[in-house]
Amino acid sequence: MQIDLLKCETHDHPWKMYAWMRDEDPLYWDDTNEIWAVTRYEDIIRVARDPETFTSSEGNRPKMPGEPNFINMDGHAHLKRRSLVQDLFTPKAVGAAEGYTREIVSEIIDRVLPLGRCEFVADIASPLPLKLIATMVGDPPESHESLHKWMEVFTHGGCGPDYVTEEVQDTFIEFATHHYEVMEERQKCPAHDILSMWLRAGERGVEMDEEDMLFEHVMMLVGGAETTRNAISGGLIQLILHPEQWDAMVEDPSLIPNAVEEMCRWVSPFINMTRTVTKDTEFHGKTLKEGDELMMIYPAANRDPRVFDRPERFDIRRDFSQRKPIAFGYGRHHCLGAHLARLEMKVMFEELAKRMENIHLDGDPEWLSSSFMRGPKTLPIAFRARAH
Repeated sequence: MQIDLLKCETHDHPWKMYAWMRDEDPLYWDDTNEIWAVTRYEDIIRVARDPETFTSSEGNRPKMPGEPNFINMDGHAHLKRRSLVQDLFTPKAVGAAEGYTREIVSEIIDRVLPLGRCEFVADIASPLPLKLIATMVGDPPESHESLHKWMEVFTHGGCGPDYVTEEVQDTFIEFATHHYEVMEERQKCPAHDILSMWLRAGERGVEMDEEDMLFEHVMMLVGGAETTRNAISGGLIQLILHPEQWDAMVEDPSLIPNAVEEMCRWVSPFINMTRTVTKDTEFHGKTLKEGDELMMIYPAANRDPRVFDRPERFDIRRDFSQRKPIAFGYGRHHCLGAHLARLEMKVMFEELAKRMENIHLDGDPEWLSSSFMRGPKTLPIAFRARAH
Protein backbone atom coordinates (compact mmCIF):
# COMPACT_ATOMS: atom_id res chain seq x y z
CA MET A 1 0.00 0.00 0.00
CA GLN A 2 1.32 3.44 -0.96
CA ILE A 3 0.14 6.23 1.31
CA ASP A 4 0.76 9.97 0.89
CA LEU A 5 0.66 11.07 4.53
CA LEU A 6 0.77 14.79 3.77
CA LYS A 7 -2.19 14.75 1.41
CA CYS A 8 -5.24 16.10 3.23
CA GLU A 9 -7.65 13.61 1.66
CA THR A 10 -5.60 10.73 3.06
CA HIS A 11 -6.98 11.47 6.53
CA ASP A 12 -10.62 12.12 5.60
CA HIS A 13 -11.74 8.51 6.25
CA PRO A 14 -8.54 6.95 7.58
CA TRP A 15 -9.55 4.24 10.04
CA LYS A 16 -9.00 1.17 7.85
CA MET A 17 -5.71 2.65 6.64
CA TYR A 18 -4.56 3.35 10.22
CA ALA A 19 -5.49 -0.19 11.26
CA TRP A 20 -3.46 -1.62 8.36
CA MET A 21 -0.47 0.53 9.32
CA ARG A 22 -0.68 -0.47 13.00
CA ASP A 23 -0.96 -4.18 12.20
CA GLU A 24 1.09 -4.64 9.03
CA ASP A 25 3.64 -1.82 8.91
CA PRO A 26 3.95 -0.07 12.30
CA LEU A 27 7.01 1.86 11.10
CA TYR A 28 5.74 3.02 7.73
CA TRP A 29 7.90 4.66 5.07
CA ASP A 30 6.05 7.25 3.00
CA ASP A 31 8.08 7.16 -0.19
CA THR A 32 6.26 10.14 -1.69
CA ASN A 33 7.32 12.52 1.08
CA GLU A 34 10.33 10.57 2.39
CA ILE A 35 9.09 10.44 5.95
CA TRP A 36 8.57 7.64 8.49
CA ALA A 37 5.38 7.24 10.52
CA VAL A 38 4.40 5.39 13.71
CA THR A 39 0.78 4.59 14.54
CA ARG A 40 0.87 2.38 17.64
CA TYR A 41 0.27 3.94 21.05
CA GLU A 42 3.41 2.53 22.68
CA ASP A 43 5.60 3.55 19.75
CA ILE A 44 4.46 7.15 20.02
CA ILE A 45 5.19 7.05 23.76
CA ARG A 46 8.68 5.73 22.98
CA VAL A 47 9.37 8.57 20.55
CA ALA A 48 7.95 11.25 22.84
CA ARG A 49 10.02 10.03 25.79
CA ASP A 50 13.31 10.19 23.93
CA PRO A 51 14.01 13.75 22.74
CA GLU A 52 17.73 12.97 22.54
CA THR A 53 17.05 10.53 19.69
CA PHE A 54 13.89 12.12 18.31
CA THR A 55 14.33 15.87 18.52
CA SER A 56 11.80 18.68 18.13
CA SER A 57 14.51 21.23 17.41
CA GLU A 58 14.22 20.77 13.63
CA GLY A 59 10.48 21.45 13.65
CA ASN A 60 7.20 19.73 14.41
CA ARG A 61 5.49 20.03 11.04
CA PRO A 62 6.49 17.55 8.33
CA LYS A 63 9.07 18.68 5.75
CA MET A 64 8.93 22.25 7.05
CA PRO A 65 11.58 24.22 8.97
CA GLY A 66 11.01 24.77 12.66
CA GLU A 67 9.70 28.15 13.71
CA PRO A 68 11.38 29.86 16.72
CA ASN A 69 8.84 28.90 19.38
CA PHE A 70 9.24 26.59 22.35
CA ILE A 71 7.53 23.55 20.83
CA ASN A 72 10.41 23.50 18.34
CA MET A 73 13.01 23.33 21.11
CA ASP A 74 14.36 20.63 23.37
CA GLY A 75 16.24 20.46 26.64
CA HIS A 76 17.11 23.55 28.64
CA ALA A 77 16.07 26.00 25.90
CA HIS A 78 12.60 24.45 25.77
CA LEU A 79 12.17 24.48 29.54
CA LYS A 80 13.32 28.10 29.92
CA ARG A 81 11.05 29.43 27.18
CA ARG A 82 8.06 27.36 28.36
CA SER A 83 8.65 28.43 31.98
CA LEU A 84 7.81 32.03 31.11
CA VAL A 85 4.10 31.22 30.85
CA GLN A 86 3.59 27.76 32.33
CA ASP A 87 2.34 29.06 35.70
CA LEU A 88 -0.75 30.39 33.90
CA PHE A 89 -1.67 26.87 32.79
CA THR A 90 -1.24 24.82 35.97
CA PRO A 91 -4.28 22.97 37.35
CA LYS A 92 -4.51 25.54 40.16
CA ALA A 93 -4.38 28.54 37.83
CA VAL A 94 -6.82 26.98 35.39
CA GLY A 95 -9.19 26.02 38.20
CA ALA A 96 -9.27 29.65 39.32
CA ALA A 97 -10.57 30.59 35.86
CA GLU A 98 -13.59 28.28 36.00
CA GLY A 99 -16.03 31.01 37.04
CA TYR A 100 -14.93 33.30 34.21
CA THR A 101 -15.07 30.41 31.76
CA ARG A 102 -18.63 29.62 32.83
CA GLU A 103 -19.63 33.26 32.31
CA ILE A 104 -18.34 33.16 28.73
CA VAL A 105 -20.08 29.85 28.03
CA SER A 106 -23.36 31.21 29.41
CA GLU A 107 -23.09 34.31 27.22
CA ILE A 108 -22.42 32.17 24.14
CA ILE A 109 -25.38 29.88 24.81
CA ASP A 110 -27.65 32.84 25.64
CA ARG A 111 -27.12 34.20 22.13
CA VAL A 112 -28.47 31.08 20.39
CA LEU A 113 -30.86 29.56 22.94
CA PRO A 114 -33.99 31.49 21.82
CA LEU A 115 -33.35 30.52 18.18
CA GLY A 116 -33.69 26.77 18.64
CA ARG A 117 -30.92 26.09 16.12
CA CYS A 118 -27.39 27.22 15.34
CA GLU A 119 -24.21 26.39 13.48
CA PHE A 120 -22.49 24.83 16.48
CA VAL A 121 -18.86 25.23 15.37
CA ALA A 122 -19.10 28.93 14.51
CA ASP A 123 -21.67 29.93 17.13
CA ILE A 124 -20.64 27.92 20.19
CA ALA A 125 -17.49 25.79 19.92
CA SER A 126 -15.15 28.37 18.35
CA PRO A 127 -15.83 31.51 20.41
CA LEU A 128 -15.02 29.99 23.81
CA PRO A 129 -11.41 28.79 23.38
CA LEU A 130 -10.51 31.69 21.11
CA LYS A 131 -11.76 34.30 23.57
CA LEU A 132 -10.01 32.64 26.51
CA ILE A 133 -6.61 32.20 24.92
CA ALA A 134 -6.66 35.53 23.06
CA THR A 135 -7.52 37.33 26.31
CA MET A 136 -4.73 35.52 28.15
CA VAL A 137 -2.26 36.40 25.41
CA GLY A 138 -3.37 40.03 25.26
CA ASP A 139 -5.12 40.35 21.91
CA PRO A 140 -7.85 43.01 22.11
CA PRO A 141 -11.48 41.87 21.70
CA GLU A 142 -11.93 43.73 18.42
CA SER A 143 -9.24 41.51 16.86
CA HIS A 144 -10.82 38.18 17.78
CA GLU A 145 -12.84 37.76 14.59
CA SER A 146 -9.74 38.35 12.47
CA LEU A 147 -7.70 36.02 14.67
CA HIS A 148 -10.21 33.24 14.05
CA LYS A 149 -9.89 33.63 10.26
CA TRP A 150 -6.09 33.85 10.40
CA MET A 151 -5.71 30.74 12.57
CA GLU A 152 -7.85 28.66 10.22
CA VAL A 153 -5.57 29.62 7.33
CA PHE A 154 -2.44 28.88 9.36
CA THR A 155 -3.62 25.41 10.35
CA HIS A 156 -4.24 24.55 6.70
CA GLY A 157 -0.73 25.76 5.90
CA GLY A 158 0.57 23.43 8.62
CA CYS A 159 -0.39 20.38 6.54
CA GLY A 160 2.89 20.55 4.61
CA PRO A 161 4.95 22.58 2.14
CA ASP A 162 2.42 22.17 -0.68
CA TYR A 163 -0.18 23.94 1.45
CA VAL A 164 1.87 27.05 2.20
CA THR A 165 0.02 29.02 -0.45
CA GLU A 166 0.04 32.70 -1.34
CA GLU A 167 -3.04 33.03 0.89
CA VAL A 168 -1.09 31.62 3.83
CA GLN A 169 1.78 34.01 3.21
CA ASP A 170 -0.52 37.03 2.86
CA THR A 171 -2.39 36.02 6.01
CA PHE A 172 0.86 35.76 7.93
CA ILE A 173 1.73 39.33 6.90
CA GLU A 174 -1.67 40.50 8.16
CA PHE A 175 -1.19 38.70 11.46
CA ALA A 176 2.36 40.02 11.85
CA THR A 177 1.11 43.57 11.33
CA HIS A 178 -1.46 43.01 14.07
CA HIS A 179 1.17 41.44 16.33
CA TYR A 180 3.61 44.32 16.06
CA GLU A 181 0.85 46.88 16.65
CA VAL A 182 -0.22 45.13 19.85
CA MET A 183 3.39 44.70 20.99
CA GLU A 184 4.05 48.38 20.49
CA GLU A 185 1.06 49.13 22.71
CA ARG A 186 2.31 46.67 25.33
CA GLN A 187 5.74 48.31 25.37
CA LYS A 188 4.04 51.59 26.24
CA CYS A 189 1.48 50.09 28.62
CA PRO A 190 2.41 46.63 29.99
CA ALA A 191 -0.50 44.51 31.18
CA HIS A 192 -1.09 41.22 33.01
CA ASP A 193 -0.92 39.14 29.84
CA ILE A 194 1.43 36.81 28.00
CA LEU A 195 2.62 39.43 25.52
CA SER A 196 3.87 41.54 28.41
CA MET A 197 5.57 38.50 29.95
CA TRP A 198 7.49 37.93 26.72
CA LEU A 199 8.58 41.56 26.66
CA ARG A 200 9.97 41.07 30.18
CA ALA A 201 11.57 37.70 29.40
CA GLY A 202 15.09 39.12 29.77
CA GLU A 203 14.42 39.85 33.44
CA ARG A 204 14.08 36.07 33.92
CA GLY A 205 17.20 35.25 31.95
CA VAL A 206 15.39 34.25 28.75
CA GLU A 207 16.37 36.07 25.60
CA MET A 208 13.56 36.62 23.09
CA ASP A 209 13.78 38.77 19.98
CA GLU A 210 10.88 40.14 17.93
CA GLU A 211 10.72 37.08 15.69
CA ASP A 212 10.58 34.74 18.71
CA MET A 213 7.61 36.64 20.12
CA LEU A 214 5.80 36.66 16.78
CA PHE A 215 6.02 32.88 16.36
CA GLU A 216 5.21 32.18 20.01
CA HIS A 217 2.09 34.29 19.48
CA VAL A 218 1.01 32.21 16.48
CA MET A 219 1.67 28.93 18.27
CA MET A 220 -0.24 29.98 21.39
CA LEU A 221 -3.35 30.93 19.41
CA VAL A 222 -3.37 27.88 17.11
CA GLY A 223 -2.78 25.50 20.01
CA GLY A 224 -5.25 27.22 22.31
CA ALA A 225 -8.14 27.84 19.94
CA GLU A 226 -8.29 25.37 17.08
CA THR A 227 -7.83 22.08 18.92
CA THR A 228 -10.38 22.67 21.67
CA ARG A 229 -13.12 23.73 19.28
CA ASN A 230 -12.58 20.52 17.31
CA ALA A 231 -12.78 18.33 20.40
CA ILE A 232 -15.97 20.07 21.57
CA SER A 233 -17.67 19.84 18.16
CA GLY A 234 -16.56 16.29 17.38
CA GLY A 235 -17.58 15.22 20.87
CA LEU A 236 -21.07 16.66 20.48
CA ILE A 237 -21.58 14.73 17.24
CA GLN A 238 -20.93 11.49 19.07
CA LEU A 239 -23.29 12.42 21.90
CA ILE A 240 -25.99 13.18 19.32
CA LEU A 241 -25.36 9.80 17.68
CA HIS A 242 -25.47 8.11 21.11
CA PRO A 243 -28.42 9.80 22.85
CA GLU A 244 -28.35 7.29 25.70
CA GLN A 245 -24.89 8.56 26.61
CA TRP A 246 -26.06 12.18 26.43
CA ASP A 247 -28.99 11.28 28.74
CA ALA A 248 -26.61 9.55 31.17
CA MET A 249 -24.41 12.65 31.25
CA VAL A 250 -27.42 14.91 31.87
CA GLU A 251 -28.61 12.62 34.65
CA ASP A 252 -25.17 12.34 36.24
CA PRO A 253 -22.89 15.33 35.50
CA SER A 254 -20.05 13.61 37.37
CA LEU A 255 -19.59 11.59 34.14
CA ILE A 256 -18.59 14.72 32.22
CA PRO A 257 -14.84 14.79 33.02
CA ASN A 258 -14.48 11.20 31.80
CA ALA A 259 -16.67 11.99 28.80
CA VAL A 260 -14.22 14.79 27.97
CA GLU A 261 -11.36 12.28 27.90
CA GLU A 262 -13.34 10.04 25.57
CA MET A 263 -14.12 12.95 23.27
CA CYS A 264 -10.43 13.84 23.13
CA ARG A 265 -9.57 10.22 22.32
CA TRP A 266 -12.28 9.92 19.70
CA VAL A 267 -11.63 13.19 17.91
CA SER A 268 -7.82 13.45 18.38
CA PRO A 269 -7.68 17.10 17.26
CA PHE A 270 -4.00 16.93 16.27
CA ILE A 271 -3.44 14.37 13.51
CA ASN A 272 0.33 14.38 13.76
CA MET A 273 3.54 15.94 14.94
CA THR A 274 6.99 15.10 13.62
CA ARG A 275 10.43 14.58 15.12
CA THR A 276 13.86 14.44 13.51
CA VAL A 277 16.16 11.48 14.15
CA THR A 278 19.50 12.56 15.67
CA LYS A 279 21.39 9.26 15.20
CA ASP A 280 20.99 5.95 13.39
CA THR A 281 18.37 3.99 15.34
CA GLU A 282 16.81 0.53 15.09
CA PHE A 283 13.02 0.50 15.26
CA HIS A 284 10.72 -2.40 14.31
CA GLY A 285 13.60 -4.13 12.54
CA LYS A 286 14.32 -1.11 10.35
CA THR A 287 17.06 1.49 10.53
CA LEU A 288 16.17 5.13 10.92
CA LYS A 289 19.01 7.29 9.67
CA GLU A 290 20.27 10.49 11.26
CA GLY A 291 18.28 13.36 9.76
CA ASP A 292 15.21 11.27 8.90
CA GLU A 293 11.82 12.68 9.87
CA LEU A 294 9.36 10.59 11.89
CA MET A 295 5.66 11.36 12.11
CA MET A 296 3.54 10.40 15.13
CA ILE A 297 -0.08 9.81 14.06
CA TYR A 298 -2.19 10.41 17.16
CA PRO A 299 -5.68 9.36 15.97
CA ALA A 300 -4.29 5.95 15.00
CA ALA A 301 -2.72 5.54 18.44
CA ASN A 302 -5.93 6.57 20.17
CA ARG A 303 -7.74 3.69 18.49
CA ASP A 304 -5.02 1.13 19.09
CA PRO A 305 -6.75 -2.06 20.32
CA ARG A 306 -3.53 -3.04 22.11
CA VAL A 307 -4.34 -0.25 24.58
CA PHE A 308 -8.06 0.57 24.34
CA ASP A 309 -10.75 -2.10 24.50
CA ARG A 310 -13.14 -1.89 21.54
CA PRO A 311 -11.56 1.41 20.44
CA GLU A 312 -14.03 1.88 17.58
CA ARG A 313 -16.81 2.33 20.16
CA PHE A 314 -17.53 5.76 21.69
CA ASP A 315 -18.05 5.26 25.43
CA ILE A 316 -18.13 8.08 27.99
CA ARG A 317 -17.66 5.48 30.75
CA ARG A 318 -14.43 4.13 29.25
CA ASP A 319 -11.80 3.29 31.89
CA PHE A 320 -8.81 5.61 31.53
CA SER A 321 -7.16 4.65 34.82
CA GLN A 322 -4.30 2.84 33.08
CA ARG A 323 -3.87 4.78 29.84
CA LYS A 324 -5.10 8.20 28.80
CA PRO A 325 -5.51 9.22 25.16
CA ILE A 326 -2.59 10.97 23.49
CA ALA A 327 -4.67 13.93 22.42
CA PHE A 328 -2.35 16.59 23.82
CA GLY A 329 1.01 15.02 23.10
CA TYR A 330 3.17 13.26 25.67
CA GLY A 331 6.27 13.80 27.75
CA ARG A 332 8.10 17.12 27.89
CA HIS A 333 6.10 18.39 24.95
CA HIS A 334 2.73 17.58 26.50
CA CYS A 335 0.46 20.46 25.50
CA LEU A 336 0.85 23.45 27.80
CA GLY A 337 -2.88 24.19 27.58
CA ALA A 338 -4.20 20.68 28.19
CA HIS A 339 -5.71 21.55 31.60
CA LEU A 340 -7.35 24.63 30.12
CA ALA A 341 -8.79 22.63 27.22
CA ARG A 342 -10.27 20.07 29.60
CA LEU A 343 -11.79 22.81 31.74
CA GLU A 344 -13.34 24.50 28.70
CA MET A 345 -14.85 21.22 27.56
CA LYS A 346 -16.12 20.29 31.02
CA VAL A 347 -17.82 23.64 31.56
CA MET A 348 -19.23 23.69 28.02
CA PHE A 349 -20.91 20.31 28.36
CA GLU A 350 -22.12 21.02 31.89
CA GLU A 351 -23.88 24.13 30.60
CA LEU A 352 -25.20 22.49 27.43
CA ALA A 353 -26.62 19.62 29.51
CA LYS A 354 -28.31 22.07 31.87
CA ARG A 355 -29.73 24.37 29.24
CA MET A 356 -30.49 22.34 26.10
CA GLU A 357 -32.47 19.20 25.34
CA ASN A 358 -33.45 17.24 22.26
CA ILE A 359 -30.22 18.28 20.55
CA HIS A 360 -30.13 16.77 17.07
CA LEU A 361 -28.49 17.32 13.71
CA ASP A 362 -30.11 19.97 11.52
CA GLY A 363 -28.12 18.99 8.44
CA ASP A 364 -24.99 17.01 7.64
CA PRO A 365 -21.78 18.00 9.44
CA GLU A 366 -18.81 18.82 7.24
CA TRP A 367 -15.41 17.73 8.50
CA LEU A 368 -12.11 19.48 7.92
CA SER A 369 -9.99 17.94 5.19
CA SER A 370 -6.53 18.18 6.69
CA SER A 371 -3.38 16.24 7.45
CA PHE A 372 -2.82 18.41 10.55
CA MET A 373 -6.12 18.91 12.40
CA ARG A 374 -9.23 16.75 12.88
CA GLY A 375 -12.66 18.10 13.62
CA PRO A 376 -15.94 19.30 12.16
CA LYS A 377 -15.81 22.36 9.94
CA THR A 378 -19.56 22.87 10.26
CA LEU A 379 -22.13 21.30 12.56
CA PRO A 380 -25.74 22.48 12.14
CA ILE A 381 -27.89 21.52 15.14
CA ALA A 382 -31.40 22.13 16.43
CA PHE A 383 -32.53 21.90 20.05
CA ARG A 384 -35.03 22.98 22.68
CA ALA A 385 -34.26 25.22 25.61
CA ARG A 386 -34.52 23.11 28.75
CA ALA A 387 -37.21 24.27 31.14
CA HIS A 388 -35.80 25.33 34.49
